[in-house]
Amino acid sequence: MTLSYRHLAALSLLSLAACAAETDEDVASAEGEIGSVKSYFSDAKRLDLGDLTRVSVGFATDGLNDALSTSSGALRGGLRFEAPSVFAPKADPNLVLPDRFEVKALDSIVSGLAAQFGEKELGTEVNAIRLKHLESTADDFFVESAFTTSAGIGPSWSFGAGGFNGTSVTLGFNADAALTSRVIVATKNESLGSLLSAPLEAVKASRGFVYPRTMADIKGMKPGEMFALRGAGQLGANFGIGAPIFVTDPGSIGYRIVVSAGVAGVVKGQIDVQLVRLEGDEVVVDVGVEKGQGVSFRAGIGDEFGIKGICDDGQSCLRDVDLGGHRVGLKGIVEKAVEKQVNKYLSFSIAGSASSGSSRVSLSRFRVHMDKGGADTQKALEQLLKFDLRLAQAMYNRDLDQREPAVFADFDAVRAATTTTRNFGFELLGMNIYHRAVVKREGTFVLQTPDGAKSILFDHLAKDGGWFQRKHGFSRTGIAAESIDESSPTSFKSEANLFIQTLSSDKHMDNDFALDNIDALIRGVAGQEVVDTLDVYGNDMERTLWQKCPVEERRSGGGDSGPTTKHWDEKCNVRLLDDPAFIGKKTQGLAAIEPKISRLAPDFKALVRKAAEIRLTLQSTGIHGFDALSGPGVAVTTEARFDDKALEILASRSKDDYLAAMRGYLSAVDAKRREVRDANDRLRAGLAAESDSGRTVEQMANIFTSHAANYRAMSAAEKALPQTLAGKRFVSHPLAIRFTVEGDARKMLEGAVIDSAAHQRALTATRLFDDLKKRADGIDADLDAEHATFYPLLTLVPAQNLEVALTVDTDVRSSWFVKRERFIKAGLVDSITTAKGAESSTISAGMFDLRSLIESSK
Repeated sequence: MTLSYRHLAALSLLSLAACAAETDEDVASAEGEIGSVKSYFSDAKRLDLGDLTRVSVGFATDGLNDALSTSSGALRGGLRFEAPSVFAPKADPNLVLPDRFEVKALDSIVSGLAAQFGEKELGTEVNAIRLKHLESTADDFFVESAFTTSAGIGPSWSFGAGGFNGTSVTLGFNADAALTSRVIVATKNESLGSLLSAPLEAVKASRGFVYPRTMADIKGMKPGEMFALRGAGQLGANFGIGAPIFVTDPGSIGYRIVVSAGVAGVVKGQIDVQLVRLEGDEVVVDVGVEKGQGVSFRAGIGDEFGIKGICDDGQSCLRDVDLGGHRVGLKGIVEKAVEKQVNKYLSFSIAGSASSGSSRVSLSRFRVHMDKGGADTQKALEQLLKFDLRLAQAMYNRDLDQREPAVFADFDAVRAATTTTRNFGFELLGMNIYHRAVVKREGTFVLQTPDGAKSILFDHLAKDGGWFQRKHGFSRTGIAAESIDESSPTSFKSEANLFIQTLSSDKHMDNDFALDNIDALIRGVAGQEVVDTLDVYGNDMERTLWQKCPVEERRSGGGDSGPTTKHWDEKCNVRLLDDPAFIGKKTQGLAAIEPKISRLAPDFKALVRKAAEIRLTLQSTGIHGFDALSGPGVAVTTEARFDDKALEILASRSKDDYLAAMRGYLSAVDAKRREVRDANDRLRAGLAAESDSGRTVEQMANIFTSHAANYRAMSAAEKALPQTLAGKRFVSHPLAIRFTVEGDARKMLEGAVIDSAAHQRALTATRLFDDLKKRADGIDADLDAEHATFYPLLTLVPAQNLEVALTVDTDVRSSWFVKRERFIKAGLVDSITTAKGAESSTISAGMFDLRSLIESSK
């Protein structure tokens, strides 16, 4: 039977790109075979956790609590306090507190967080629990206290842990580490004064401890209460524990092997742990690090310390295999890819005006039900608080088939995490940071990566080029996200999006680039029939204009042999715009397209109408190359967003589909409109452009076909995971490791990169655009390569699956030397028109996959 799979744990797809010829995998099938995919996957249900559960590290000691909370305590001399923050259900400006402390409103924080990050985001959830507690109990306030001690408590918050490279490693705070701490407690009004004047003494007096000494102490904490500790030290974890890894045989499409893996790693830096009490028996523990660095990484090849590395045939699941004519050690590949991923994850930083800025990242987060799991749960919680994550990770992986396990892992550095998991740094589970971010409107955040600041989380490429005053450019962006409905753990959703934007501009437009973009956009969303209809009226207007207001050649200097100059009378054009018969063609053209666009949704109708209006307006005004300065300043920006379904549709199209779209585009933009009297004239122009370009169009079709097949294979592999691992318990967020098989083993290892499978699909979509654009440079026609790439793709996806925008910026001002009255008379103005299909669902900012930032733009 296929058991349900969990979300936000590491399922890895290992994709091997290689130049070598395809070879057959020669290892024996040990775990079974589904079709052509061989399985070497070990289920952690049978893993003995005794080597971890036998370790007892305890909680905080009475000695530590006394040292912090008594006036004669050993740590009192080195304590430095921040001003406490007081929170009530609602703000009360009439409430006077000692030393003019402000009472802040939890209801404002909760509503603001829900609007900004959603109801299910942890910050929203925790503060909603606090608000509920104050509204339903005798407590009146939550008080948040923060302090730093210069004296180290490392010896009481660290221990020696085995299982890392065969040696014992000290996990927890360094012996001499200075500590920063935050404590949040609920209190009645009569106890508020003592909490503000002597917070640690008051906390210990009210409940017997500052930091919990036993599981009973944690259970006794009130919903919403929390504590956090930060200082220099080391933490240990198993990254990618139990991760199925699909392996591709180079040169083929699809996956040939699936294995499981786990990598034991040690990370040093400014480490922190935060525990918050939720309702019932639940607590959340978030472990993070600032200025972190991976110290050691070892892929497990045995059954020990939380990693199930032995398959049912008695061999290591991470075995050596033959791929691309080379013997490839999967252990080394996985080890190196995870090491690189963790270190890159650690190098992110988020700064915002809500705080002074922080490079702190949440490395992993757990939800623990204290009444479940017996003694193992207490041991896991003890070890979590002292920075050994392995037992909690192993219990989660062991209990995947349980609907409500004792330990639930939200994410780790190798698994899915969205922007909101780290927006608030060390103060993640506090309250004051949210007050500054939401209530005071200071919560704009910037993500700082090794390559610089990026305000949006996606793989992004932007380029521009041009000559003299003519400029063109584009941006293309691949975005990935993974999400799940908490009420249905098997409802995993993996998404890839592609955003494309093109820009064409000219300070003094003297050619048809604007019309080319508009016709291509109309064809893409409404079809060639609409363009053909506009040809009847617009091209006739253009011919009439050139006939009635022709360019004149005049000789200068007298006589028949003097030089000639060209002249054109703009006033003739202005007068023509008052001719009802002439301007009536525009009205007739706009009316004629209505039956052709009746099937479109209202906002797409509006988009096509606006584009058609701009086209006919431009065709009613004369623009001449010999008098470029009299042309208007125009910038045309077109944008389309392909959601996950749109990319699936795009990848399903055939080579013939693409060729038809490409040839239609060339016909739409390469014909001289004054000479086009029917559809055959456009067709001949397109065929001529294709012929003049050699095999470029055919080669672009081959590029499209190859990338589309690759995308389909990736998508199919994700969807087939339950069948591929039938009978195995697994988790649902797939990853992908990419590397090149070659003779130099060191280079092969260094080239290993890990992504989410969704991100890998997004990268494939961006590579499709990039490779098509590169080849489109070979088209022998007056067009820009990015347009020849973008518009045919737009044509291949139905409008209901797209989000499209058209922006036209104009400058029609006249001067003493430059006359542009005709453009004002014709009604050429700025416009922004957007349309979103009913079935389009693009990824929102809070869902962007942070791994998308790991790979630099190519």
